Amino acid sequence: MSWEMIGQQRPIKTLTDMIQSQRLPHGLLFTGPKGTGKYTLALALAQALNCENPQGDLSPCRKCPSCKKIAEDVHPDVMTLTPKGKQNIIPIENVRDLREALSFRPFEGKYKVAIIREAERFKNEAGGALLKTLEEPTPYTILILTAQSSSSVMETLVSRCVNIKLAPLSRNQVLRALNEKGFELKASFILAGLSGGALGVALGLDSEKIISIWSNIDSIFGSLDRSKYLQMAIGWTKNLGKVVEKSEKTEEEDAPPSSLVPEIVNAIRLWWRDVMVYAATNDMEAILGPPPSLSQKKWAKKVTARMVWGQEKAMARLTDGLNRSMSVTMLFENYWLDMIEYL
Repeated sequence: MSWEMIGQQRPIKTLTDMIQSQRLPHGLLFTGPKGTGKYTLALALAQALNCENPQGDLSPCRKCPSCKKIAEDVHPDVMTLTPKGKQNIIPIENVRDLREALSFRPFEGKYKVAIIREAERFKNEAGGALLKTLEEPTPYTILILTAQSSSSVMETLVSRCVNIKLAPLSRNQVLRALNEKGFELKASFILAGLSGGALGVALGLDSEKIISIWSNIDSIFGSLDRSKYLQMAIGWTKNLGKVVEKSEKTEEEDAPPSSLVPEIVNAIRLWWRDVMVYAATNDMEAILGPPPSLSQKKWAKKVTARMVWGQEKAMARLTDGLNRSMSVTMLFENYWLDMIEYL
């Protein structure tokens, strides 16, 4: 078995060198864009440190009782803290419980490993509570913090950790991974295009929902007749508003907000990005999404500098409305109306 990480050879080599030289620090900070595998690597490291049968490359066997327990989140010596609630913060009570658990010797394994996800979500009080453990760790304690960037984490925590950076994957690496996992080809193209090189982001998207969103966007912009375009756009927007309203009512009180609307915004941005790239280069290799549809090819023939400017302006207004939590119906109706003059 290997570390089973795609495209992260450099951080893995850094960690294995540290393990081999017995210089693994007690505080590690894994940074990188969302979905690049920070938590996956943290779990793999916890397995490797406690594995009963480590492999030649120091990777975990993933078959021994210790590896299986860590994978199933039932190992008594491996703990994970995750932000909670609508405020999406790490409560200080959880940090205090973690500190107490880390004060004892390992129960089954060689190391006690604490993984703190989204360490940028620490409030000062909770971060301060963790600081003492980082300053005075026991010989058998490893703390792994994950965050999108070190600059977003409290400086006092960053200064006591070694930063391991994970990079985004190439589009082709994401595509290959999705195909190996059995995703339909068109879905793989769209998910890879939306992922920004983050396999975790691609896997976190609902492929059927994304294909439906993409098809609706393509159909709406394929209606070059203004009245038909508006009829389709407004009809879809009204249905979308009802779906979002229903999901918000059924969400648990402490659940984070739905990501459906941002996904649609990103899909529209990708759709137009590929139109403009295809118009400028006619290069299929430069396309991030699926091969250009008939609608996209028609628009590529019409692209002008004014249209590029207009799309960017309409998208900026759409994004601004999203950030200001405008109603979904108003948000997209404004966008479709902004774009109608280019039909």
